[in-house]
Amino acid sequence: MLAPMITHSQNGVIRRKPILWLGIPSIIVVLFAVCVAVVKHRDEHARKLWKDEALVQLAKTSLTSEEVRTEIAQLKHPTPNLDLGWTHEQVLLMTNGEFMVFAFRHGFDDGFIDHLFLAHGSDGRWYYSTHHFCNQMAAVITDEQPGSIAEFARRYSVQEFDGKSDICLQHTGP
Repeated sequence: MLAPMITHSQNGVIRRKPILWLGIPSIIVVLFAVCVAVVKHRDEHARKLWKDEALVQLAKTSLTSEEVRTEIAQLKHPTPNLDLGWTHEQVLLMTNGEFMVFAFRHGFDDGFIDHLFLAHGSDGRWYYSTHHFCNQMAAVITDEQPGSIAEFARRYSVQEFDGKSDICLQHTGP
């Protein structure tokens, strides 16, 4: 339904004209807002599901498992055909020997907080970040190896959390 506009003519007669131009832009704005809300909700839901699954997997991956020990050994003693720097498939190694077993979700950069890094540190603490590390940590692999988990946390806006709660879905950095 179009909103009527009341105008007065020179002879005092009231005329009503529909304001089509006011109704269509309003509808477009409302439809756009609804679309943005739906996309945001979908992305947040997918991110939360990924977080829940990743935390279960990280909790199952013991910090002393054979797989983690193998990755740490490969990082500490690279071979000519395998030099991964300080990052591996699921382990980040600091120069002081501390390490983090991690999972990372690369987002879509669609304007919402979508990237999510989760990690269990050799210090027994849980960490998260929304820093854009990119797939396989490509955005940081050429960075200088951090000296400690604390240095890594400062550098990449990493926060500590309880390893369970949804607080890790909050934005951590600029």
